[in-house]
Amino acid sequence: MTTIISYGTSQYLFGLLVAPISHELGWSNAAIGAAYSGTVLVSGLAGVALGRALDRFGARVLMSLGSVLSGLALLALSRVHTLVAFDLLWAIGLGVGTALTYYPVSFTVVANWFDRRRAAALSLLTFLGALASPIAYPLAGWSIAAFGWRETLVLLGCVQLCIAFPLHALVVRRHPEDLGLHPDGAREAGSWTPESGAGFSRAARSASFWLLTGALSLAYFGSTVILLEHVAYLIARGIAPPLAATIVGLLGIAYLPGRWLIAILGARVKTATLLAAAFVLEGAGVVLLIYSRDVAGAVAYIALFGIAYGATAPLRAAIVAERFGRHDYGTIFAGQNAIVAIASALGPIVAGRIIDVAGFSAAFLVCIAAFIAAAILISLPLRSPIPP
Repeated sequence: MTTIISYGTSQYLFGLLVAPISHELGWSNAAIGAAYSGTVLVSGLAGVALGRALDRFGARVLMSLGSVLSGLALLALSRVHTLVAFDLLWAIGLGVGTALTYYPVSFTVVANWFDRRRAAALSLLTFLGALASPIAYPLAGWSIAAFGWRETLVLLGCVQLCIAFPLHALVVRRHPEDLGLHPDGAREAGSWTPESGAGFSRAARSASFWLLTGALSLAYFGSTVILLEHVAYLIARGIAPPLAATIVGLLGIAYLPGRWLIAILGARVKTATLLAAAFVLEGAGVVLLIYSRDVAGAVAYIALFGIAYGATAPLRAAIVAERFGRHDYGTIFAGQNAIVAIASALGPIVAGRIIDVAGFSAAFLVCIAAFIAAAILISLPLRSPIPP
């Protein structure tokens, strides 16, 4: 529930606000979009500082604080009249708020509570989290049309404060051991303890960390470009704007089969193999996008790319736990995520330049190459993943 709220009141809300804000306040789309780029960077960089606190104190306080900060930021945004205030509140207020409540934090909770059933638990979390898109888009869109964008921000701020905050504060706990329990509900303690695994400094010196970080950076560079440009590309190919938006809106539904498959295959197939396959399938989906001529082609692209992209989130969380353990999971994930966030933020800038000079297809070919390179990096064998 809190994952749906966190993503639904930030990532999936932003695109719905651009047109009404631009119409009322006269700001350009580029100026408004700068706030979202700021959120990506702030969220990723803030995660580095928060990772150590997450491992030491647990997610309960951090996620509760994130809900309060996001709620207050949304309430404040409902009263803005200057671009500077809008950019600062969205980039910093929601940037830090999402850093405290997005998947990097909730993955740490799941990684601490599950061992044997970790892949299934992560898949279930992200499976349900994918509902943020089909829930938030229509509800927020209806609210904006019926009441206005300012009133909608007030409503969603109250949802953060009155629903997400109490759930984070009352339900989330750091380790099962804090309650006298063990991962997976086991009767006795196993090898998957809070002390198991590598510290951040050891992990950061390992080939495993940098190969994984490089692969994820390349893959998220490509996927960020695709997610920001596919609507414009489909419109340029002759699909009507409302229809293009409707087709792309199916992406959240397309995530679900990929996450269901990971729950089934996670215990049978190596995580690195599944992640490499997901990257390759993302690239294949972009090939379908390049050659799509009609609605059927666009839907085929959404289906294949969505399944593959949807699978990457639980697989990414699982492979970090497999390679580095529980000890500094939050710190390691956050440190890695900062680098990945920089690559993601660079994607639209680099691709935008390529599109201006050579067109959409050239930019999409660069993305396909990035996905293939990511699959190769994640597949490289590791003899000694963690240095002593």
